[in-house]
Amino acid sequence: MGFDNLREKLLLGGIAPRHVRRYLAELNEHLDDLTREQREAGYDGEDASIRARARLGSDDELAAAMLEQKRFRSWIARAPWAVFLFLPPIAALAFGLLVVGSLALVGKYFGFMPLSEHSAPLWFQTLAANLVALANLTAKPLAAILFVAIAVRQRLKLIWPFMASMLLLVLMVDSDVLFAAHGKGHLRLGAGLVLLPRGWAVLGENWLQISAQYVMTILPVLWLWRWRQARV
Repeated sequence: MGFDNLREKLLLGGIAPRHVRRYLAELNEHLDDLTREQREAGYDGEDASIRARARLGSDDELAAAMLEQKRFRSWIARAPWAVFLFLPPIAALAFGLLVVGSLALVGKYFGFMPLSEHSAPLWFQTLAANLVALANLTAKPLAAILFVAIAVRQRLKLIWPFMASMLLLVLMVDSDVLFAAHGKGHLRLGAGLVLLPRGWAVLGENWLQISAQYVMTILPVLWLWRWRQARV
């Protein structure tokens, strides 16, 4: 006799997952004690388990004991708008910065900075070009996966990860690397809106890559929608 239904009630009620785990662990320990008491009273097997579970209380009663205490509600459940409307651009930039920052550290360590065709060997130029292209392709999809995972973990409404995904679609995260002939190369990370002139220019130059990026950005929330539909 598990507490799966109780777990869902608590998560849907906005209780933070860490508090749910702790509460269920305590209930399992208490249930074991009650079951032991019933066996010592002469009840065996499933009968002892059923009587112990009845003494512990119904799922509604156990859920009410937690839901009444507002301090156990997660801050994401309290203000999902703050998470899903303000953090997606920061998350996408963070994924891009992870790649660009790592390349900058490698270049600094090996003395390839400032970037030029002469100071940087071919292997580093190839690595930098491929990693920058990978960052441009995956920064927004990875951010979309992150916010879908948050919505799944907290049992939040589909509208929140959907809005995060839509926000990511109008955001442009653009990494760029250039190895110039005279030491004037660069490695940079920028952000803006697709609707701005520079965004349209980047979109026109890299339409195939950006199309793939858009598809991968919207796929996580579509998966979540299909998964929840299948569970209904």
